[in-house]
Amino acid sequence: MKKLSLLLAVFIFGSDIQAQINPSNAIAGTAADIQYLGEGYLSPFADALSYSTTNGWYNTAKVRKTLRFEISLIPSISMVPSEMKSFTIDENRLQQLELVNPNDNVTPTVFGSESPGVALRYSNPAFGGLVSSQFNMPSGIGIGVMPMAGIQAGVGLPFDFELKGRFLPSSGATFIDGSNVSQWGLALKHDLLRYLPKGKLLPFSFSAFVAYSSLSYSQELEPGSGNDKEVTLDVNSLITRLLVSKKLLFLTFYAGAGYNINNADVNLLGTYEYIDPTNILNPEQQIKDPLSFSSNESSGFAGNVGIRAKFLLVGLVSADYTFGAFNALTLNLGLSWDL
Repeated sequence: MKKLSLLLAVFIFGSDIQAQINPSNAIAGTAADIQYLGEGYLSPFADALSYSTTNGWYNTAKVRKTLRFEISLIPSISMVPSEMKSFTIDENRLQQLELVNPNDNVTPTVFGSESPGVALRYSNPAFGGLVSSQFNMPSGIGIGVMPMAGIQAGVGLPFDFELKGRFLPSSGATFIDGSNVSQWGLALKHDLLRYLPKGKLLPFSFSAFVAYSSLSYSQELEPGSGNDKEVTLDVNSLITRLLVSKKLLFLTFYAGAGYNINNADVNLLGTYEYIDPTNILNPEQQIKDPLSFSSNESSGFAGNVGIRAKFLLVGLVSADYTFGAFNALTLNLGLSWDL
């Protein structure tokens, strides 16, 4: 029931469910320890956000005639695979830390359980235990989906080309407290049947598609506290597709297949305090901007199948299912002049 409520909240874009991503508990040990634990916790979120920018770009292979247009709202939900909701800590990768229980080494990622993560401790604590050397990895948000939306427009150009643009004004991400996300993108579609003998007489549409998008995400940690802590992600995505579609009366069935090239740069910014019991003289430590990494795990082959319906001449609704590094459901609601 909770998952159903979340899905409904995403599609209506109005929910009082608020989660908070906070990797602060993973800041302990050496710089290499912080990098390893922080990347394990945050990378699935970065990859899901990258993948979300590739959804919903098209709902037909047909290229619009010159100056014919479409404008629509595109909400989508990428579903996070179960293996990305947790990660297994390899104790051999740790330098100054160790697992309290070597058999308890699976801890939540951002999308994982809201329960505290596994227990870690410093492998060589000082003061004979007078300074606490044990802590838990951060919990997840308990939500295994990545919602995204955008306003999209397309217009037909000469020589069987179509130009598309996508825009998401700066706004808070659904159910992530203290967050801000914005996106823009451009795409080009081109009719390939024009290169086939009598291609225009074939009973289906066939085209090539390429799109580039850029997304920026930031989230203030501990909102309202006045500190400088935040998580930032900068995402760049390039998608290529071959598209095919067939129109039957007011319905269009479409499919696409191709490759995604996604990259997300992640930074954990601000000044963080933590206890280092191995530092006998000064166990209370600070570190500034402790984490930075890039991830492209959502790159790879992807495809989708969908159906589009026209009504009242210019009304448009479509839905499709995308499969790849993530699976996704996408809706398209708008106006289309492509008679």
